[in-house]
Amino acid sequence: MFRPVQAVTTNMHRQSVLPVLIHCEEHLDEPLNLADLAAIAGFSPYHFHRVFQHVTGEAPKEYLRRLRLERAVHRLKVSPDNLIHIAVEAGYTTHETFTRAFTRTFGMRPSEFRAVLQEYRDCVDETMGSRTMAGFTGETPLTLRFDLDKAPVTVERTPPRHLIFVRHLGYENLLTGRDSFLELWDEVLAYADTHRLEYSPELLVGITHDDPYVTDEHHIRFDACLPVSGPTKVSHPIGYRYQPPGCASPAVILAGSKRSPKPSPTSASIGCSLTTTA
Repeated sequence: MFRPVQAVTTNMHRQSVLPVLIHCEEHLDEPLNLADLAAIAGFSPYHFHRVFQHVTGEAPKEYLRRLRLERAVHRLKVSPDNLIHIAVEAGYTTHETFTRAFTRTFGMRPSEFRAVLQEYRDCVDETMGSRTMAGFTGETPLTLRFDLDKAPVTVERTPPRHLIFVRHLGYENLLTGRDSFLELWDEVLAYADTHRLEYSPELLVGITHDDPYVTDEHHIRFDACLPVSGPTKVSHPIGYRYQPPGCASPAVILAGSKRSPKPSPTSASIGCSLTTTA
């Protein structure tokens, strides 16, 4: 049993585990064994297993299994790939083992989930109207856009970026105690100022990792990121990550806004770039 530790030790453990979490997120397609993850954190495998579970509430194997299954849900939504391909991508060697794990976690078989989702899309398309967003096909849930008369949603190519960030967990209480959505970036901006890092205050990056209709509330991750000039050594609670070229949905957030954009249950969360205005 993991003994209680002092706050300073807990912060040290969180600082050691965060690069491991980033590594797991970026290499889910690859075999990830305990010894390699422990080496990233600088611990022995035995000690790392205890520290990881203390910080995240999950054993490393359970954590990876959950992320891969939740990604499989996302793949079932946005990809026409067959179930065997998605099963292998999730780390399962057979369709049967994948189906059992998926059913145990989500209460229905993958094929049932995909069929229910297709029925939902067809119903929404007929009753509410929808369109396919530029760059995507009619086979993806990104065809669902109900608020076509409101602020338009666009997807743009983004350059590679070096990001420092602070991770927030949960969604429903994300803005509790805050007057503005932009206050989620206060810690990372203060860190950049204190350490005299070069950045533009007009460009903020938010990375939403999870679908709130799939992931449990306390596991939902949101990274409030700030682009900096290059790789940066940071300390708790700030993390560093490299963002390769990709796609993002740009948005303009007014200072003082309490609006926190919630991912759609049928949309792919591909990140957002926020331009701040007074």
